[in-house]
Amino acid sequence: MDPLTWGFIGTLIGTVVGASASIITTIINGRTASMNQNKQEIYKRQEIFREFQPDNYLKIQESTYKAHRLVTLLHVQDMQNLKDSGQWQQGILNAENSNELLYTVQDLTMYFERIQNEKVREEIRNLTDKMLKVSHTSDWKESNQLLGEINLDISNAMKILGTELRNNYYSTDVI
Repeated sequence: MDPLTWGFIGTLIGTVVGASASIITTIINGRTASMNQNKQEIYKRQEIFREFQPDNYLKIQESTYKAHRLVTLLHVQDMQNLKDSGQWQQGILNAENSNELLYTVQDLTMYFERIQNEKVREEIRNLTDKMLKVSHTSDWKESNQLLGEINLDISNAMKILGTELRNNYYSTDVI
């Protein structure tokens, strides 16, 4: 073959190889960029979720104490009604406190369903159930017993919530 033909074939092969390398490099870069972008979006979502969790834990703490205060007020009112009438849970309770308790329990339910830790969710769910039962007991002794259990359960729940917040959401270099 003529050297000119070999030169042409060499140029043609070089062009094809160069174009192929360029195309493959573009495809690889595109995939890498897409994977990096997906990883970055996942990380952002995780960070948003991570920032969202402590807020819910703090709201659970506040709402739990508020619900406990309202349950106690309604219990005291039930005890006063028992003293006045001689019958358990036959008197009318303060509607404002009763309604506020229902709204607070509703908030608590919303907050604990948002958190990731199943142990905390179950603890608060059980505590909330007991709080709602206090005003629906058959006698004052059962109500007192439930209130005592609630006091212990709140203490345990606050320990769990505090541990969860400290271990997972507060950095040691923030102080």
